[in-house]
Amino acid sequence: METSTSRDNQALPSRISQSTPPALHKPTTPASKGSFLRRHLRGDYSLARSYWLHTVVLAVLLPRLLGVLVVPLFTDGPARYGAAATVVLLFAGWLTWGWGAWGTWMSAGKHTQRGGKRLWANVARIILIFGLIGTVANAVKIQAALGEYLRTALGKQWGPETTFEVRADGRSILLKGGINDDTAERFVTALDAVPGVRTVVLNSSGGWVTQGRRLAKIIAARGLDTYVEQDCASACTIAFLAGKSRAADPAARIGFHAFHSMGGFDEKFAQSTDEKLARETYGEAGLSPAFIDRIVRTSHDKVWYPTHDELLQAGVLTRTSLGGETATLATVASTREKLEEEFKKSEVFDVLSVKYPDDFNRIVDGAWKKAKDKRPDSEIVAAARVALDQMTGRLLPMASDRSLMDFQHLLLERAEALRLQNSKACAATLFPAIQSESAHARVSLPQELTDREARFTAAMIRDSSPDNRKTVSKEETQQTVSYLLASLTPEQQQLLRSPQLRAASPAATCTMVITYLRAIDTQPEVLRKRTLRVLYAQR
Repeated sequence: METSTSRDNQALPSRISQSTPPALHKPTTPASKGSFLRRHLRGDYSLARSYWLHTVVLAVLLPRLLGVLVVPLFTDGPARYGAAATVVLLFAGWLTWGWGAWGTWMSAGKHTQRGGKRLWANVARIILIFGLIGTVANAVKIQAALGEYLRTALGKQWGPETTFEVRADGRSILLKGGINDDTAERFVTALDAVPGVRTVVLNSSGGWVTQGRRLAKIIAARGLDTYVEQDCASACTIAFLAGKSRAADPAARIGFHAFHSMGGFDEKFAQSTDEKLARETYGEAGLSPAFIDRIVRTSHDKVWYPTHDELLQAGVLTRTSLGGETATLATVASTREKLEEEFKKSEVFDVLSVKYPDDFNRIVDGAWKKAKDKRPDSEIVAAARVALDQMTGRLLPMASDRSLMDFQHLLLERAEALRLQNSKACAATLFPAIQSESAHARVSLPQELTDREARFTAAMIRDSSPDNRKTVSKEETQQTVSYLLASLTPEQQQLLRSPQLRAASPAATCTMVITYLRAIDTQPEVLRKRTLRVLYAQR
C-alpha cells in the first residue's frame, strides 16, 4: 500500500502539469523589458491599442497635425526652409506609419493567443495591406512634387540670380533676375548703400510669392516709385504694385497669372489656398475684384499681359510714360567709346557709321554731352533723334524712289498717331521749327511704327546716292504744288504759307499736314514718285 501510494503521489504533479491551461503556464501580459517603441514592434500590445492609438492616432493623425502647426511657421521665411520642413515631416510620417503598421501586424498575429477573434486579426491585416498599397501609390504619385521640394530645400530657385544695379544718377536702382529666397534681404542692403534712390526699376519674370510680398513691404515703407523698362511678371507684379508712382516704358510688358504652390500633394487644397492668397495680395494692392478674377483664372503656366490702357484703368499704372526715364545709357556707357558701341547696336546708326562716319560722330558727340551729365535716356535719345532727323532730311534728294515713298507714308502714319497726343508734334512732322527738342521727347509713337521707321531710315541711308538726285524744272514744281494746294481749303493754304499762323494754330496745322500728306499718298505710284522727287529736290 505504501509503495502504491507513493507511486501515485509521484505521478500527480505530472498529470496536473499536463492539464494546466497555457495561459497560466506562459503569461501574455506585455513584457516589461524594452522600450515602448520596441514593445509595439514586437506586437506586445493589444490589437485595439496597437491599431487605434499607436497607428491611427500617433502614426497618422499626429504627423498631420504637426504639419498643420509647423509648416505655416515658415510662410514668411525663405522657401528652402519651408520645403525642408515639409520633406522632413513627410518622411517622418512615412516612418511613423511603417512603425505603427508593423507593430499592428505583429499584434494581429498574437491576437488569437490573447483570446481574441481571428476575424478582427484578419480585418486588421487587410486594412494594413490596403494602407500599404495606398501609401506606396501616393508616394509614386507625388514623386515629382517631392523632387521639387527636395531641390528647393537644397537651394534651387525659380529664377536666375538676382542682380542690383544703381543707375549713374544715383536716383534709380535696377532689380533684375528672379525673385529668389535672398532677394528682399539683399535689396535692403543695396538700398541702404545708396540713400538717394527714389525709383526701383523691375525686370523679372517672377519667383517666390513670399519674397514678392516682402519686396512690396520694403518699397511701400520707403515710399519708392516703381518703373518697368522691359518685363515684370508673376511675383514681380506684387513688388511693382507697392510703388508710390507706377509707370512703364511704352514697349514694356506687365504680366499676371494665378499663384502656384510648390509641389502638388493635395491639388484642390493647394489651389484653394493659392487663390485665397492671390485675392488677398492683389486686393491689398487696390486692384478691383474683376481684375483679380482675370488673374486667378489665368493658369500658372501662362501669363496674361494687359494692354497699357487696361493697366491704367485698373490702377496698376498710375501714369503714362514715354520711356527712357532713368539713366540707363549713362550707366552702361561710362566712356564715349562705349556709348558709340551702344549706338551701333541700332541698325540705323550702324549703317550711318559706315556710310557717313562724320555725321555719326557728330551725333554721338552730342549724345555724349548728355551722358556725361548723367541725364535720362529720354534726353540722350532725343538729342540723337533731332540730329538724325536733320541729317536724313539732307539725304532725301539722294534717296531711292522706294525709300521716298516709304518715308512719305511713314510721315502720314506718324502725323495720324501723334494727332491725339500732341498737336505741335503732329504739325512738326512737316514743320520741325514748331516743336523744340524738349517737346519732341514728350510724345510717343506705337512700337510697330517706331520699328518700321527705324528700318526704313536705315534703308534710306544705305541706298542713298548722288545718282538718285534729279533736276526738276520750275514748271514741274509749279504744277505739283498747284495739285497739292487744290486738296487744301483756303484757310489751310494760308497756314501752309505762313509760319506765324502755323505757330499760333498747331491743331489746325496738324489737320492741314494730314490732308496734305494724304493727297500725296492717294496718287498713282508713277505720279507719286514724280511728286516726291519735285518736293524733295528743293532741299
